[in-house]
Order: sequence, then C-alpha cells, then structure tokens
Amino acid sequence: MSSDHLDAQVPVITVDYGVDDGEKSVFTRTRTAVTHITRVSSDVLAQNVATLCQYVGEVFEQASTASDTLELTGLEVHVQVTGKGEVRLIGATSAEVNGGMKLIFQRKPGAAS
Repeated sequence: MSSDHLDAQVPVITVDYGVDDGEKSVFTRTRTAVTHITRVSSDVLAQNVATLCQYVGEVFEQASTASDTLELTGLEVHVQVTGKGEVRLIGATSAEVNGGMKLIFQRKPGAAS
C-alpha cells in the first residue's frame, strides 16, 4: 500500500456474555449480553484475512487431491472478527450461524488441479 494510505478503522460489534448476579439455581444461570462497538484497524483486519486465505488455500489444495473420483470446486468458511481484529473460524454446533462473515473460496481459473 502507498505510504500516504491512512489506516481506516472498521467498526466491529462485539457481544460479551456475563453471568448475572441473580442466579436462579445452582444449575441455571441468568446470562446478560453487553454489546460494544469497537474500531479495528483495516490494515490489521486485511492482514488477518490474508493469513486465513493462505491457510484455507492449503486446506483446499489437500482436500482437492484427496479423492480420485470427487472434485472440490469451492469452499465456504464462516468467520468471526474479534474486537482486536483477529479472524476466527466458526465451529457451529447447529446449522444457524449468527454474525460474522461468510467467505466463499473458489479455485482460480486456470489453477492446477
């Protein structure tokens, strides 16, 4: 990037879940959610996404060569961005994913199979 590039700040919404002091019993807790808006350096976010892309590229390549009969043509990844600009894969326990970003990777035209 050029030296006159000013680092933009990207707003990121974070939710912190805490335990409310008014617990109902030993086995259940009342949880409170506090929403914050923080600003993350676009340079930090771009670098972290680029690093993730490198890892996904390696996984894609290994998965593409794992089968002689199947071809992997794309890969969909869900990630969350932390208040510090970290990019983390979402390992969901259900089909529903709240928040975050969906990144869709496809092999570049002409890329080796």
